[in-house]
Amino acid sequence: MLNPNPWIANALLLVLLSLPRLAPAVSDQERTARQADLDRACESARTEQLKPLREKLVEKCVADQQFDTREKCDSFYADYGERSGHRAAMFYDLPPCVEAFEYARSQRAGD
Repeated sequence: MLNPNPWIANALLLVLLSLPRLAPAVSDQERTARQADLDRACESARTEQLKPLREKLVEKCVADQQFDTREKCDSFYADYGERSGHRAAMFYDLPPCVEAFEYARSQRAGD
């Protein structure tokens, strides 16, 4: 049976324990850039979903003469789907938004 030299065993153990530290760490700047990319993708997906809903409301506003100009209808519904009072923002359940949320949560957990 082989009886390894304790110095070699200890050196090997130190090398193995240091391996995770050898992997390049993701910098704060890279994490911030990744989060910004994910947030942009989320907002783009939300805008894509909200745009036809807002347009429909504006058209109804104009048809019902809720305001005297289309611009006032546009302005009134410009923030439709965003958080307001106790009303939650819409479409944060879309996959890009969930991904952005999960990434942010994983970064907070790692701190």
